[in-house]
Amino acid sequence: MAQEKKYKTLLSNTATVAIGTLGSKLLVYLLVRLYTSVLTGEEYSIASNITELATLMIPLVSLGIGEAVFRFAMDKSRDAKEVFTLGFIAVAIGSVLLPPIALLLSSIAYFKGYVWLLVVYVLASAIHTNCSQFIRAKAMFRLYAAQGLLNTLTMIGFNVLFLLPLDMGVTGYVLSVALADLLSSVFMVFAAKLWRFFSLRAITRSTLKSMLLYSLPLIPTTVSWWITNVSDRYMITYLKGDAVNGLYAAAYKIPSLLMVLIGIFNSAWKYSAVEEQTADDSERFFSQVYRSFLTVLFAVAGGIILFSRLFALVMFGKDFREAWVYIPILTLAMTFSALSSFTGTVFIVEKKSPYSLYTALSGALVNILLNLLLIPLFTTERFGAMGAAIATLVSYLIMFVLRLVLSRRLKPYRAYPAVTLVSSLLLFAMAFTVTVEIPCHILVSALLFAFLIAVNYRGIVSTLRTFLLPKH
Repeated sequence: MAQEKKYKTLLSNTATVAIGTLGSKLLVYLLVRLYTSVLTGEEYSIASNITELATLMIPLVSLGIGEAVFRFAMDKSRDAKEVFTLGFIAVAIGSVLLPPIALLLSSIAYFKGYVWLLVVYVLASAIHTNCSQFIRAKAMFRLYAAQGLLNTLTMIGFNVLFLLPLDMGVTGYVLSVALADLLSSVFMVFAAKLWRFFSLRAITRSTLKSMLLYSLPLIPTTVSWWITNVSDRYMITYLKGDAVNGLYAAAYKIPSLLMVLIGIFNSAWKYSAVEEQTADDSERFFSQVYRSFLTVLFAVAGGIILFSRLFALVMFGKDFREAWVYIPILTLAMTFSALSSFTGTVFIVEKKSPYSLYTALSGALVNILLNLLLIPLFTTERFGAMGAAIATLVSYLIMFVLRLVLSRRLKPYRAYPAVTLVSSLLLFAMAFTVTVEIPCHILVSALLFAFLIAVNYRGIVSTLRTFLLPKH
């Protein structure tokens, strides 16, 4: 019964987050049609580059403290007031970096006029992260879901207002996200009465040192993830221009849907993984959840690849529909990114943040080298950014393999290598079939998808029995 309770708790927490955020996240994806209809390829590229640069600045300004707030707030031996307060102290300290960064960016013509947007975006996100990570650590999953729903709906509202009647273009696109984060933070402060957890008197040097030792290695880790996930867009912009990058950025939105689903699950899974770390059957629990994760991940990824062209037809404006050719390869990349995130959970549980750094840095270095080599090789208009997609795929694949090996040294869970290898090969075959459009590609890709489901049949049955059909 204790084992059943663990699965029920994980399923319940995941469902709570999903109910509050999945529908709203899907609405955001419908906005891709608005973006690709209202903005030109060049404008969409600029807006994407601005927001992605902000994601690089956030861990620098916050000293990477968000993950530390979550992990230390879950420790029952820690004072919640101290952890929450130190989160904001870290942001205040890190904010001294904003003026010199802003001054540097102001001298770059590409970002001139948008620097104030970056500053607002970064600060709003840092505040929002601290609040949301804290309430998640305290198992306030309903509130966590509610703030996610509010965040998405307000962002949609601002997007529609700023892009249509006000016609604010790039500024409206970026500002809507920042304002949504600020409003969500205010909502969490009042809903959870977070002011009760802010106390400068609660701060101790030992906890500050422990949190910084945990969080500081996460800064280069996040930067490395950013390089793997985003740097290709800057290289495409430099080597191919904003028009090609606009198509690539739009294509990225579709496989990112996979990461939205994974993100919903991870919000609940990280809590369960830390909570059950000392249990006698923690390895068995981790193994079973990992098997279910593989099953769902491969099935969803296969579905996205199979219907890549249809997704582009429905979600993109007519000038962006040719971007569908990048979706299959990028979906493969996001699959291995998701696997890297899951296996990296072990590093969070064991507080081995340097392991996260080493593996992420390896992926980033491979990504830079491959981008430089592959992007120039594809000269046709149709596949102009394909080199970047392939570089991203290889980088995440290498990162996953490294994390799988290291994580199993810390926690020897079952890795299901045969299922993972065969499923991955089938996804590769599907991606090639769909992208190249071989003869009868629709039929061939459908058959490959059927084989993929068959390979994961036992995992599907196991998942249903464990999570949806528990024994009484």
